[in-house]
Amino acid sequence: MDKDILIGMISEIERELENLQELRNEMMDVKSGESILSRRSMGSILHDFYNCCERIFKKIALDINGGYEDAEKWHKALLVRMTVGMKGIRPAVISEELAAELDDFLSFRHVFRNIYGFELKGERVIYLSKKFDTVAEWFIREIKTFLIFLGTELKSGL
Repeated sequence: MDKDILIGMISEIERELENLQELRNEMMDVKSGESILSRRSMGSILHDFYNCCERIFKKIALDINGGYEDAEKWHKALLVRMTVGMKGIRPAVISEELAAELDDFLSFRHVFRNIYGFELKGERVIYLSKKFDTVAEWFIREIKTFLIFLGTELKSGL
């Protein structure tokens, strides 16, 4: 793997992890509210969370896998692809268990993009916001493990 591509990928993934921490901080601020504005805020953070995860997945898919299919259900295909190691290229980026949890957030993001904020159902937003921090922490741990792999690849290429 090209050294400059690896350095750029590591930097971009680390920046996205910093963005994810900011989302976690914002969620702590809005979780306590019961109003529609609180639901809208939580919905926006949940939407952004999956965007952050997907940006990391897309970067990996483009720089290591050589791209991703831009088919109708490419979002789901990309998520699943991150659970599969590529022999001689890279290990699985995330576990299947984490992917199953992230799939809830992917589904929510699709809904969030296609409805008005006042249509958000409180139960789903609250359910996802309750598991948000746990899933976000889990995601961070697994991505940091992947970053260790990238760092090892970088050192071995020097």
